[in-house]
Amino acid sequence: MRLIGLVAAVLLAVGSGPAAPRVLPPVPAPAPGILARVPVATLEASLQPADLVFRRGNGLWSGYFAVASGDGGFYSHVGVAVLEHGQWRVVHTEADDRTGIGGVRSEPLQVFLAGAHGVAVVRPGLSGAQAEATVRLAAEPAWRRIPFDSRFSLDDDGQAMYCTEWVQALVLSATGVDIARPRSRFGGRDIISLDDLRLGPGAVPVLEHRR
Repeated sequence: MRLIGLVAAVLLAVGSGPAAPRVLPPVPAPAPGILARVPVATLEASLQPADLVFRRGNGLWSGYFAVASGDGGFYSHVGVAVLEHGQWRVVHTEADDRTGIGGVRSEPLQVFLAGAHGVAVVRPGLSGAQAEATVRLAAEPAWRRIPFDSRFSLDDDGQAMYCTEWVQALVLSATGVDIARPRSRFGGRDIISLDDLRLGPGAVPVLEHRR
């Protein structure tokens, strides 16, 4: 009886017949992002308005953008830190990985960095008044309506902009300061790379964490 009971228990556990469900191995959990190592509060304590926040994302195109970012070849996206209603947010432009359609958005810092493999904060070489002017312009509806430039072209008179182009143009329009000099070249044409901003004239590293 004990043997029969054991066999019955095994059959109940694994099922019987061709229609029985298969027991699949567990799917490995994704590696934790940078926020598992660095609390959001720690990052927020170091921020000032108009700081540039870089991330290494985990999207379909993140590796491509990292390669195009410059000699460092790590970061894949950037936005501008703003303090809205007492909350640190990042204003940036990005597109859907599959459609290439997107635009400017404002997200809480923790949302901007969700799943990211790394973060860096850089303070551009701006005065306090210039930083305030940059933040004010970043809130203007006209700047938030600019569509994402999936062609990654600097020759369309700003009709559409990709992430680094939007940040550079925003600061230039607000202050007259070009924070992305010199320009990089990629694929035979001029671009504004991540490292043009991260290592630009007057840029001061504030923090960096890589997973």
